[in-house]
Amino acid sequence: MSIIATKAKKTAAVLLAAATLIGAAACGSANSGSAGSSNAAQSELEQIKANGEIVFGTEGTYQPFSYHDSDNNELVGYDVEVAQAVAKELGVKAKFVESNWDSLLAGLDTKKFDTVADQVTPNDERKQKYDFTDLYTYSAGAVVTTKDDNSIKQFSDIKGKKAAETLTSNWNQTAQDNGAEIVSINDFPQAVDALSSGRADVTVNDKLAVLDYLKQKPDANIKIAATSETTPAAAFPIRKGEDDLVKAINDALAKLQKDGTLKQLGVKYFGQDVSVKE
Repeated sequence: MSIIATKAKKTAAVLLAAATLIGAAACGSANSGSAGSSNAAQSELEQIKANGEIVFGTEGTYQPFSYHDSDNNELVGYDVEVAQAVAKELGVKAKFVESNWDSLLAGLDTKKFDTVADQVTPNDERKQKYDFTDLYTYSAGAVVTTKDDNSIKQFSDIKGKKAAETLTSNWNQTAQDNGAEIVSINDFPQAVDALSSGRADVTVNDKLAVLDYLKQKPDANIKIAATSETTPAAAFPIRKGEDDLVKAINDALAKLQKDGTLKQLGVKYFGQDVSVKE
């Protein structure tokens, strides 16, 4: 074999060895990246703990559940304080992002929030898309009319009536189930305006919210015309697959129930414990 051929053969061997080492290194980097990604794929609860806060979506206009104090504009309410108490049990702070009702679950879908604190009822349709924690509120539904309307005695009487409702609320569905035609609004004050202006005949909402509104505005031209039986009213919706977060919040709610915190908050805002069924 010639000297040139021998050198060429040695050079090829060196190049082959180098290529093998580079390939091995590249494979090693890919594996490391994969392992790193696996480690980075934290659960929702782990991310909440790492961030030191849990983000709640809420309306901020739904008194007495989530609203702004007229004296200092601070976000307050039953749902707000329950959420803050839950966050404390989780060892993190509660952060609130405000949005109108019809955008709250969409915000949960896009991970704008970790959950929603705004009287979300775990109905069958929502259960198909979200997991829910244990309940923290029980209440009754109420049909509201103007004071001079005596045509409503029970829920079935709203058939054919125009009902002012937010588009994605459970009260919207209740109104539809009883044969009402929906007039779209964003919150309860707008529903009252719709009644006053004649755009709507009725609005269906949470009895506790209506009673609080009447307490704040006793001269409002509305009344409760009919009520339903006490039913499950609110839980925290969680994106599917985050079982550890559901369990953590359930553990927090159980502790808050046991130590009397939920009862205390119910009495503060409604004069009674609304965390248990009557």
